[in-house]
Amino acid sequence: MPKSIFACNGGAVTGKAAVIAASAVCAAAVVVMGASKLVRPQYNAFMTEDGITTGIITYAETMDDFIAEQRAKLHPFDAITAVRRNAEGIFEIEVERAPHVTITDGVMTRNVRAVKGEKVAELMIREGFPVGDRDDVCPDLDLSILDDCEVTVTRAFPVTVRNGGNEKKYLAAGITVGDLLVRERIPLGAFDELNVSTGDIVVPGMVVEITKVTYAEHERSRYEPYVTEYRDSPLLAMGDTRVAVEGKDGCVTAAFRDKYVNGQYTGSEFVITDITEPVNEVIERGTAFAEPYSKREGNFTLIDGIPAEYEYVLEGKVTAYIADGEGTYSGRPLVIGSCGVDPDVIPFGSEVYIVSKDRKHVYGYAVASDTGYIKGSGVLADAYMGTPAENYDDAFAWQAQYCDVYVLSVGDNSILWQ
Repeated sequence: MPKSIFACNGGAVTGKAAVIAASAVCAAAVVVMGASKLVRPQYNAFMTEDGITTGIITYAETMDDFIAEQRAKLHPFDAITAVRRNAEGIFEIEVERAPHVTITDGVMTRNVRAVKGEKVAELMIREGFPVGDRDDVCPDLDLSILDDCEVTVTRAFPVTVRNGGNEKKYLAAGITVGDLLVRERIPLGAFDELNVSTGDIVVPGMVVEITKVTYAEHERSRYEPYVTEYRDSPLLAMGDTRVAVEGKDGCVTAAFRDKYVNGQYTGSEFVITDITEPVNEVIERGTAFAEPYSKREGNFTLIDGIPAEYEYVLEGKVTAYIADGEGTYSGRPLVIGSCGVDPDVIPFGSEVYIVSKDRKHVYGYAVASDTGYIKGSGVLADAYMGTPAENYDDAFAWQAQYCDVYVLSVGDNSILWQ
């Protein structure tokens, strides 16, 4: 960016004028070559601007006269920014030229000068260059002019917006489709579709089409009833039943999403299915003569109260006993469903099913685990009823019953604790 420096020495004045852009200042020296012998002295000087040297003539005798002379040649917006004497004793002045500005709108172009620092909007008003509300101006109207520049005005043009079937034209220039929609307060739904990107710059003839898309979700359910199953149980008396598993209906739920385009239904799409399988109800039916005292379960079934399969059956007295503790003579745990035996008659580890001869008392399934005083006592088995504190009355009610003892499986007579 050039700068003008005017110098005088020994009564001679030299000068130069040049444009200063922005705030940069570049020095260019002007050297006095000589003076004529006219009645009115003329002084020859050289002006150097942007690397090109040309001769100039001045009639000024003093620095003040020279400044006044050169100021008359300046544009009204040019400014003399400094006056000084350099190290060689030569006077210098610096001139900052007003910025050159080219204004164009694609139809007409105008070259003007601006006051340094004035805003683009102020320049346009001063030069009588109209700008519409929707026109696009570059640089922005709010920016200040500091350098030679070009101001380009893009005249607003109509942009067609079709919104859900409704059509309207809006004036715009130099903005994006998204900015246009925001400026005109045209909202976009979460699922709306555009034929262009919101980041696209609007152009003449553009048609922005908004397809309004909405969804309505709903569910449809179908129930699957549960089925009731019956299962024989040797732990219940014949005629008694018990719900072992509570039945629950199943349900198949299908979720659908209906699509509407510009308010018109266009179809449904399947979203998700939730399937809950039915839980069949299980009802146990008793197969024992009476409800067994022992609730210990074994691998056997009853037919008309009698084990369907067994190794052999023994007849004899079965007594009841109560005791504290956790173990038995054979080392097996002491639980209701344990019985004392003569291991020479019923080996330890044998599985038995005990029912009274009159079918009114059923001890049920037991494992031969203990012995005690049975051998030689005439007692076939001693059925464990529990602890004295909790089961005394149960043992008293049983006392001694003449029973059938069905040996379901024969044990190996092992004593586990040894």
